[in-house]
Amino acid sequence: MKKNFSTLALPLLAFLFVFTSCKKDDPEEVNEEEEINRVVLSVFQTGASQQDTYTWNEGETIPSIALSANATYQVSVSFYDASDASDIENITEEVIEEADEHYVFFETAGANLTIASASTDTTDSDNIPINLNTQWTTAAASSGSVRVYLIHEPTTKSGTSRDDFGGETDVEVNFPVTIQ
Repeated sequence: MKKNFSTLALPLLAFLFVFTSCKKDDPEEVNEEEEINRVVLSVFQTGASQQDTYTWNEGETIPSIALSANATYQVSVSFYDASDASDIENITEEVIEEADEHYVFFETAGANLTIASASTDTTDSDNIPINLNTQWTTAAASSGSVRVYLIHEPTTKSGTSRDDFGGETDVEVNFPVTIQ
C-alpha cells in the first residue's frame, strides 16, 4: 500500500506545485492616450496690446502665422480633445501634470525665426522646460513654417530635429509662417 500512495502522491504534488505557481500577473494599468485634434498658439508681441490666436482643428486648413520682422513674441501652445463640441477637454493640463513624460518641440524651416523656452515655461522634475511657453524672435522678412510636436515619453529633451528626441509623437502640426 505504501508503494501505491507514493506513486500517487508524487504526481499529485507536482500538479499542485505547477498549479499554484502559475497565477495570473497583476493587470497593468492602461494609460489611455488622449486624442488631440486641436492645437492653439497664443501669440503676443512684446510691446503690443493685442494677442493673436492661431487654431488648428483636425480636418481643417492650418492657419498661417503672420509676424513682424525684428520683433519678439511670447507664444504659448495648448492642446485639446475637441471630439465632443459640448465637452472640449484641455489636454494641456495633463501635459503639465505629466511634465516628465512630455516635451514640445518646435522645428522651423525657411523662416528667419529663433524659438527658445520662456522664463514662465513649465519645467519637469529635472528643471528642464517643456516648451509650453516660448519666446520667438524674428529677423528679416521671410516665409516658411513652424512644425509643432507634442512628444510623449521622449528619451531626451535636447536635440535639433524630431528624430533626436525619441518617444512617440502625440500630435504634429505644421503652421505656415510669414515674417514681414
